[in-house]
Amino acid sequence: MMIAMTVGMVLGLSFGTIMGLMYPEHFFVITVISILFGAITGTIAGFPLSIIAVLDGFLSGAMGGMMGAMLGVMVSSTQMNSVMNVMIVISGGVLFMLFLMMQGELSFKEKNWKNFFFGKRLPLFLVIILAFYLTHHYSLPTQHENNDHSIHQHDH
Repeated sequence: MMIAMTVGMVLGLSFGTIMGLMYPEHFFVITVISILFGAITGTIAGFPLSIIAVLDGFLSGAMGGMMGAMLGVMVSSTQMNSVMNVMIVISGGVLFMLFLMMQGELSFKEKNWKNFFFGKRLPLFLVIILAFYLTHHYSLPTQHENNDHSIHQHDH
């Protein structure tokens, strides 16, 4: 149940926040899409486990999507990149802890790439560090940057 709840909540919260940051003028549509995204991912994560895990993943994902959309829309344009970076760190950290928890609960009998990737902590940690590094250089254009760009275009 913890897996379904964590996956639904983290993915719904992250998706809703990023969509709210990118399209704040479409608050209602973003909220509905984020709720559906979180609920569906939580349901999929809980489906192999039990009906209680499905319900838990559905509700947690729906709540995460709703909260993420609200957070994304309420952030000022000067703080957009900071909020996005914080969400990436929180999401990556929580998913990393989830994988560590799953690693302790699951036993891998076969010798294959899954055993190497999920059986040891270092490869998974390196993948997450690489993801943090790659997303650190990505930034959303803020309203202030858009205004500066349009002012400079009219000067020429």
